Amino acid sequence: MNEEGGYLGAMTYQCLYSGILDKLRSSKRDDDRALAAIHRLRSAMKASDNASPSFLFDFTKNLLAESELSINLQEAYLRMHDTSPTDDLIVQGYDHVPEYKELTKRAIDLRRVLSRVPEEMADRHQFLETIKLIASSIKKLLEAINAVLQIVPPYAQQAVEKRKREFVHYSKRFSNTLKTYFKDQNAVQVRCMVFF
Repeated sequence: MNEEGGYLGAMTYQCLYSGILDKLRSSKRDDDRALAAIHRLRSAMKASDNASPSFLFDFTKNLLAESELSINLQEAYLRMHDTSPTDDLIVQGYDHVPEYKELTKRAIDLRRVLSRVPEEMADRHQFLETIKLIASSIKKLLEAINAVLQIVPPYAQQAVEKRKREFVHYSKRFSNTLKTYFKDQNAVQVRCMVFF
């Protein structure tokens, strides 16, 4: 799996296909056969993505290539995150625990702020304000992660710590990419790094 497939692959189902399948299910709610087919398709997509995390991303890239559409996937994903479902950010079974609720809220807030990046890059002043919001959102998310670390069961501590280190690593890479952007205006690189 390439790096692009790694960071975008994890978001493909939630960002692209979940919403589409929900709308399709809504429009076909009176057709039992269609609902069963949609359910099978959803299950197959989830199973495929679990077996090979970049499967849906690669599938989407192939569809776009065959259709000869010129779409920047990084930018499209960013824009869609403002309205995409947030189920993937909810810690199932713990959504009633205040620390986990706060973690979910902060993750959603960060996702929404990041979704504004493609739109606001053209206006330097607005983009600088967005960067400040991103930095604040990252700080608040790290605080929420630290609060969860205080209550997480011992067997899960290591996994949470690992994810926190990855988050900090990619946050620093994003920060460095922004510094480079302001030197040479490489917008593509910034869009790619938003998916930390």
